[in-house]
Amino acid sequence: MNKIYINKNQFSDLLNLVNNVFFPLKKFVNKDEFLNIIQKKKFKNSFFPFPIFFGLNKKTYYKIKDKKKLDIFYKSRKLLEAKNIIFYDLDKKKIAKKIYGKNYLKHPFYKKFINENYRFLSFDLKKINKKNMSHKYFISPMFFKKKYKIRSFKNLSSIHTRNVPHTVHQWIYNFLFKKFGALLIQPLVGQYKKNEYNDELIVNANKIAAKIFKSKRVMSIPFFSYPRYAGYREAALHAIVRKNYGCTHFWVGRDHAGYKKFYSYMQSQSFCKKNQKRLKIKIVAEKEPFYCNKCKLIKNRKCQSKSCKKENIIKISGSHIRDLLKMKKKIPNYLMSPKISSLLSKNSLIN
Repeated sequence: MNKIYINKNQFSDLLNLVNNVFFPLKKFVNKDEFLNIIQKKKFKNSFFPFPIFFGLNKKTYYKIKDKKKLDIFYKSRKLLEAKNIIFYDLDKKKIAKKIYGKNYLKHPFYKKFINENYRFLSFDLKKINKKNMSHKYFISPMFFKKKYKIRSFKNLSSIHTRNVPHTVHQWIYNFLFKKFGALLIQPLVGQYKKNEYNDELIVNANKIAAKIFKSKRVMSIPFFSYPRYAGYREAALHAIVRKNYGCTHFWVGRDHAGYKKFYSYMQSQSFCKKNQKRLKIKIVAEKEPFYCNKCKLIKNRKCQSKSCKKENIIKISGSHIRDLLKMKKKIPNYLMSPKISSLLSKNSLIN
């Protein structure tokens, strides 16, 4: 067996690596690089919070463990040749604890991390087939910067989302555009869980949200990757990605890339804010917006007149909107713009 078939996650990582989305990383990390990123959050002389690694399950490893080179395929497409292959192992429990925290054993990605990464490997990327290294939702930083003439922008703010935008998202979009004069809305598309929105809907809905501004300085393109639920480390990785797309400012949410209570409150915001000079992009860490049913407005601060009381505050939740869809109930306008909610139905969710 001189070939290996990779999954969608590995393909998206590879596509992002060869197109400088994860720059300064240009290929999957080796053992020393992996450990340095985990322990010191550094890749060579650059700040880098999360390793982009290539792992194999036990069955695949034993099929190819003696190979010196491999042809890498995604589905039926040959992507490249892997040469100078080095297999390595790590203490995966220690790695998982560093990424997911002290309760790592209960994290939903812990078992996945263990099962899919019996061994890791690093390799050189040779004879890359550029024609096959493509995806309908992938846009490279080089293409994006050239198409939208990013160099002409004094500032370019950005936001990461993996959702169909509701009114809080739109409040953030408006906030960033008004403050910085240009905005990149970049929704994550990739692997999703049951009862979440499909990729096409997420892309189209965010394009509609961008068009509402009627400005060439508001753009929406996908980020072809997948959620890692790695908290503050992943939030910082997302900031680096947007810096590589030419952005100057990046919005980090209260629980950015988090999962339930595995990370402390506002940890992603505080970590990214603290390290923004090393990230080389300015971090926007505002309070979480909410809907006030007295003022009939989305905002992120109570009125100075104190007319807004605790009982008037309604948190806008994407999961609540999805629950309404499942029950075939109408989505109120304070939750989602009619231009966007009109796209949705019970069938919008992944079964």
